Amino acid sequence: MKGGCHCGAIKFKTANDPFWVGACYCMDCRKISGAPYTVWTAHKSEEVKLIQGDPKNYASSKEVVRSFCEICGSPFTYRYISKPENIFIPVGVFDNPQNFKLTEHIWVSQKLPWIHITDNLPQKEK
Repeated sequence: MKGGCHCGAIKFKTANDPFWVGACYCMDCRKISGAPYTVWTAHKSEEVKLIQGDPKNYASSKEVVRSFCEICGSPFTYRYISKPENIFIPVGVFDNPQNFKLTEHIWVSQKLPWIHITDNLPQKEK
């Protein structure tokens, strides 16, 4: 699957479909996206290839490094420092994300009170 940031400066492709798709309601994801939650895809790091551009990295916590496009600000990746073998990419930067299937909801303990989860997928407090 292919994707890129809003302005087109960053382009990437993945070798396989994601092994996990989750909606995250944490405050950090709300802040970086400007939305009430972010839906992430998880991939093996070696299956994601940068085709164009140079995302900027920053440590959003002691455990996490995020990247984004420095031109348009699109969020690009999320990585746990302790698990470099996995990379998380927001569904919104994929060219054709319509076939992704949500697998769970995480950080529902920080969900805004007016967000109502109506499916039967697993929900994790953290």
